[in-house]
Amino acid sequence: MLLTLILISTFVTPIPDQQYHFPDENTANSNFHVVEFNDQGQPHDLKQQQALFDRIKKPDSATAELVIFVHGWHQNAAPTDSNFVAFQRYIKELQQVAPQRNLIGLYLGWRGDKYDPLWLDESYKAEGWMEPLDFPTIFQRKRVSRLVGEQGVSQLLDKLDAVVEQGQLKRYIFIGHSLGGSVALHASKERVKKAIDLGKDNPNLYLLLNPAVTAKEYKPLDTLLSVDRQKPSMVVLQSKGDFAVKEAFNFLKDGEQAVGNSWAITHDIDKCPRGNCETPILLHSSLAQHDAIPGCMMQLNRSGWRIRARVQARRTIQSCDDANMQAVWVLAVSDDIIFGHNGILTPSHAGALAEILSLIDYHRNQIPEAI
Repeated sequence: MLLTLILISTFVTPIPDQQYHFPDENTANSNFHVVEFNDQGQPHDLKQQQALFDRIKKPDSATAELVIFVHGWHQNAAPTDSNFVAFQRYIKELQQVAPQRNLIGLYLGWRGDKYDPLWLDESYKAEGWMEPLDFPTIFQRKRVSRLVGEQGVSQLLDKLDAVVEQGQLKRYIFIGHSLGGSVALHASKERVKKAIDLGKDNPNLYLLLNPAVTAKEYKPLDTLLSVDRQKPSMVVLQSKGDFAVKEAFNFLKDGEQAVGNSWAITHDIDKCPRGNCETPILLHSSLAQHDAIPGCMMQLNRSGWRIRARVQARRTIQSCDDANMQAVWVLAVSDDIIFGHNGILTPSHAGALAEILSLIDYHRNQIPEAI
């Protein structure tokens, strides 16, 4: 028994439920903030939020856009965490490709894992397939992710919704990955539904990247149509090459389908040949006919991505217009756009988000100085 404990302690390192960032007198002047939550879904330190809102109250924030990222399984808010480092870089890249935008970055941290089993953790690899074998922690962390979303993060979004409505902040873009997608979904789905039920145009955008959520959790968002019939309130992006969510997650959840690998899919997204959407390609006649219908095939020309509406994926979607009017778009994404489970927050993703925000502003008649 003693030998077993020694072996376990050698390879399994407990991860404390702790705060990693401590605000000081300069934090309110920063364009990068961190807010952390404990396993009970409550803030570790309300001073972190106070510093964020002190920044938002500054005179230039009426035009500011808050880009929020919440990490998933195995990650946390440690300064050396791979997601934390990647998001810092991502915000800089987004600002470089969209210099006309006034961006503030917000990293949401929580304890994404209780233990670090050294031989199983491949969260740092885009194509990692060993990660889902760390099954003893997924069930408990999944419950915590939902609690964090429904409690602390939802309360934070309530405050952010208020400052957006008051004109102190232009919008926020909330990105959640893996179990962070679970946090984001459970923090936002009721507010998305409420806004639509009230006929209110929600200026904010929720992006779920390879979210570890089931199709059941996604309901009732599948019944909602966007208010303006143009911009979805939420976009789910599921890589077709994501083993962790598409295969292992289904197995661990007793056959339940992940939302991005289910009947919920509304669109497919692929990269144009060599990133150039003007390059002609040979398509099957039925697909060419589909793409020729207005609204059935859309392009992000600068990013070189092609988005195709998926017709008859479910009973409520019988046409491309039906797919495009959904309040939530669920996109099956080619592996050369999101590589595996962890291939996120790349320079091309920053460019695509900048292009999407420009299109949203164009349709809302809020055209930025440079698109």
